Amino acid sequence: MRTSKRDRIITGALELAHCDGFDSLTFDTLAEHVGLSRGGVIYYFRTKTELLEGIAAAFLERWRTQALAALGGPLEEASRTERIEALTRSVLDGEILPGEVSFMLSATPEAEMLKEAWNTLSREWVGEIRELTAMQRVALLAVDGWWANRAVDSRSRNPDEPAIAELIVSLARGEDAGGRQ
Repeated sequence: MRTSKRDRIITGALELAHCDGFDSLTFDTLAEHVGLSRGGVIYYFRTKTELLEGIAAAFLERWRTQALAALGGPLEEASRTERIEALTRSVLDGEILPGEVSFMLSATPEAEMLKEAWNTLSREWVGEIRELTAMQRVALLAVDGWWANRAVDSRSRNPDEPAIAELIVSLARGEDAGGRQ
């Protein structure tokens, strides 16, 4: 399937952010990187803010798609625990795109859009955090740590062990290490 120019621009922005950080991203370097003119990039994204909105929307769509695949059915028919487990599995099994961490950790005010995209997904799938069990809250913290560890490529702690992933999933279901709720 042929990639749209809009998608190429978003992918290129992620790749450049991975190398140099979001704060140093310019339309000129992005245009050169994706093989378009500066005007070609601006046709799709008139401002850096619009580019970031496009990236945030692409992230949100990807995260939703992965979570729905892990759920295996309609969101509306799933229990809260099933939604939390599916979201957990989608992060543990999911891919981290080059540059994703650069955008999420950027100190710019525009980066709040990406954080809000994740918060939107979290509200849809998890609901109010204060209503979760302590084990479910710990699971979500572990998921964040798993993602961050993989995003910075910290192989020395090898977070990708299946036993660790299954422990996190059991906590997401509200079970302790012995499988008790």
